[in-house]
Amino acid sequence: MKDLCLLIRKGGLLLVAACAVVACGGGEGGGPSATTADAAVEVPGELTYRRFCFSCHASGAAGAPRVGQASAWESRVAQGMDVMLRHTIDGMPGMPPRGMCRQCSDDELRDAIGHMVERSLPN
Repeated sequence: MKDLCLLIRKGGLLLVAACAVVACGGGEGGGPSATTADAAVEVPGELTYRRFCFSCHASGAAGAPRVGQASAWESRVAQGMDVMLRHTIDGMPGMPPRGMCRQCSDDELRDAIGHMVERSLPN
């Protein structure tokens, strides 16, 4: 039983490390780009969102506005895309610069913001 608990703990640490690598965009190439087949079915910004933004914006961690929660996005959207992009690039309290995607282009970040806004506000 003791060996099983140790194995589970080690496995849990491995799982946490694997999730951290995925969330931080680790892996070869380092960019948010997908394979050609994946990119063909992606909505602009969705892949960047899933790789870098999801962990905070799905849960509201560190005060991040939750995707799907209109009230959290309305005041931000009212400021305009340029302001939201600038806040993303520079970082905010609780959010590191570029949302930890240092290799993402400004256009990729803009697309990710657009994706989150589209999923959060009614048409």
